[in-house]
Amino acid sequence: MRADAAAGDADALAIKVEQDPGGGRSGPDSDIADPGSHASIYDDKPGDPSGSRNFIAVGRQLIIPVVRGETTRALVLFELAVDVPSEMSDFTHRMLPRLRDAFLRELFAMSYTGAFDETYTDARIIEEMRRSLRVAARRILGNEVADVLVLDVMRQEL
Repeated sequence: MRADAAAGDADALAIKVEQDPGGGRSGPDSDIADPGSHASIYDDKPGDPSGSRNFIAVGRQLIIPVVRGETTRALVLFELAVDVPSEMSDFTHRMLPRLRDAFLRELFAMSYTGAFDETYTDARIIEEMRRSLRVAARRILGNEVADVLVLDVMRQEL
């Protein structure tokens, strides 16, 4: 591949990370995506400017308690982002409160089953968590969500 062709492809597939500029306020219930209403992200053609993507940070860290019995043993903190087409950026920002709620529900369920005990950084657990969060994100935003990225994870023993 020629260097100038590769540079052109890189420009066409530019990706940027965005923070929530609107303070995390959600739109009306009608903004919830119908998962069947969107085409697959894999339909994008390389080099097509409409195929550019954004990573939208979910905002503040998500804090998940690790509880065993009646004792909170640790807190696990996650910083997440969703990979969406650039034209979904505004919609994604409006839906961040619903997205955070869905992510918290998934992470609480995983914590309850012991996923964040001693082996919380195990590749299988992280991949299961990403899959679960991806499904939750697609319920809220639609099938154009390509992935959920784990930007940071930390466990604080109590």
